[in-house]
Amino acid sequence: MFLRNCWQVAAFSSEVGFGQPFARTINEEPVVLFRGLSGTLAAAQDRCPHRQAPLSLGRVFGDTLQCGYHGACFDQTGACVKVPGQDVIPVRARLRMYPIVERYGCAWIWMGEAALADAQLVPEVTWLDDPAWVARTGYHHIKANYQLLNDNLLDLSHETYVHGKTIGNSAVAGSPSSVQTVGERVLVSKDMNDCLAPPFYQYTGRLSPEQRVRRWQYTTYRPPGYLVIDVGVEPINPINPNNATDSTKGAIRVGGQVINLITPETATSSHYFWAFARDCRLDESAVTEYLRAAVEQTFDEDKVMLEGQQSRLNHPTQPSFEAAFRGDVGPTHGRRLLARLIEREQSFAARATLIAAPSSVGQ
Repeated sequence: MFLRNCWQVAAFSSEVGFGQPFARTINEEPVVLFRGLSGTLAAAQDRCPHRQAPLSLGRVFGDTLQCGYHGACFDQTGACVKVPGQDVIPVRARLRMYPIVERYGCAWIWMGEAALADAQLVPEVTWLDDPAWVARTGYHHIKANYQLLNDNLLDLSHETYVHGKTIGNSAVAGSPSSVQTVGERVLVSKDMNDCLAPPFYQYTGRLSPEQRVRRWQYTTYRPPGYLVIDVGVEPINPINPNNATDSTKGAIRVGGQVINLITPETATSSHYFWAFARDCRLDESAVTEYLRAAVEQTFDEDKVMLEGQQSRLNHPTQPSFEAAFRGDVGPTHGRRLLARLIEREQSFAARATLIAAPSSVGQ
């Protein structure tokens, strides 16, 4: 169900402050994040080895995490360094720790085999801290399986019907997409070479409702939940500025990166970390606020639809669909790639277990 040997977002770095444990469930495993006085972030299984109490109900002293039930203290390697009322620390009083890396303002966690965690494999979302871009981030908790969120972003034709007030118009559903799987990525491209701009781009690009544009959507998917969409519009034969209203004078090209980082919580719920980064009108705070509100509204609309879809599935995690449309090619490629990687990971784990097991030959 879940791909574990990969980097996934556990939280935005700003969510985890000093001195306060932060709880989050990932891949159906309870996790606690804590940041000590040194500033270093650590991630552990949110379960004390003593009486299984949630460590997220405890507190942080210096760089140690103290259980809120009986006071046992653990350092950032998972070792128990203090048990109140006794000098001897049991050998088994140790936490399972997860590799965690902070990059691009995100805390990336590795839920699989710790020995395989390579920080060089953290997915790139450079737009979040690149001064050439302005990004606004947000978070949604979605009560739906993470693969439904992936499907949603690999077939953007739904924008026409779900997001008509912001990014959708008839051109999105009416334009074909090209889809290909390249290595461990799915690439979906949609070009709308002569269309009108929806409200989102009219405002950002100073476009009139009648202005024709070239619009593009280029999606890159990496399992289990990294989807970045290169989006934008460019005016075609801009309206004569002398005949334009003040609000549409100086129509401009708008480029953006829609960053979607989806982390499974359970079989039927997901953490959705998102951002929209733009390359124009960088110093205009009003534009930043407009885009934040518009993107948040868009994902609110997705949340309603996805949670409704989840509630109707004949199987919560492996649904069967009665009909297929042309736009399903992207989601189908995505699901096949994810299934192949999960199968490969499980096959490696099974072989490792067999190798590690003691031989019964000669017994």
